[in-house]
Amino acid sequence: MSSIEWKVDENIAVLTMNVGENRFNLAFCNEMLAALDDIEKKTNVNALVVTATHEKIWSNGMDLDWLIPAVGRKDPDVVKFLDLQDRMMKRMLFYPMITVAAITGHAFASGAIFACCHDFRFMRNDRGFLCFPEVDINIPFLHYMDALIKKALPKHMVEEAEFLGKRFTAGELEKYNVIRKACPLDELMKEATAFAKSLNKGRWIIGEMKKVMYKDIGYLMDHVERPNLDPANVPIK
Repeated sequence: MSSIEWKVDENIAVLTMNVGENRFNLAFCNEMLAALDDIEKKTNVNALVVTATHEKIWSNGMDLDWLIPAVGRKDPDVVKFLDLQDRMMKRMLFYPMITVAAITGHAFASGAIFACCHDFRFMRNDRGFLCFPEVDINIPFLHYMDALIKKALPKHMVEEAEFLGKRFTAGELEKYNVIRKACPLDELMKEATAFAKSLNKGRWIIGEMKKVMYKDIGYLMDHVERPNLDPANVPIK
C-alpha cells in the first residue's frame, strides 16, 4: 500500500496519508510530492483536502527513529531528507488551489507545521492535539517554520506554542480561528469536503495570490539556514 493515496470527488481531490503515524522520511516526502504533482497535472479539481486513515494521529512529524541515528552516523540521506521536507512544505504552501487539512487526531512537530502550510484546517473535537514540542526535544525551528506557525496562530498562542510546547485542543484552536471547525470524527470529512467543494475558486488566481501573500515565507524557504543538529542533544521520543 502506498503511503499516500488520492481520489477525485467532484471538484476536489482528497489526499489520504495512510502509513501509521505518517512520519516524514525520504519515502513519505517523495510520495507526497508525487501525489501533489499528479493531482495538479492530471485533474481539473480546484481544491485539495488532506486527511489521514489513523483515527488518533494525523501526522507525528519527522521519523526520529530513523533520523537521529542517521545524524549520528553522518548518513548523507539526512541532508537529502531535510531538503526534501522543505520542498514538501513549500509545495503545499504555494499549491495552486485552496488546501484544507482535515486533522483526524494529533498533529505534532513537523506534522503540526505541515498543517500550518494548509490554507484552512478542520479538526476532530474529542481527540488529538496540535503541538510543537521542539523546545522539549532540542530541535530549533527554521526561520520559515516559525513564519508558518505565525501564519496560522495568533500572536498570544505563538509564545505558548514555541516556548512551552503547549498542546492545543481543537476547542482552543476553533476559538481563535486556527481551525475553521472542531467536529466529531464521523462528521470531519463531511464538513471539510463540503467546505472545499463550496469554494470553486480558480487555480490561477489562487496561485497568484499565494505568491504575493506568502512571498516572505517563500524567501525564507529558499534561503534556509540550518543549525547543526548534535545527536547528543536530541533525544528520541
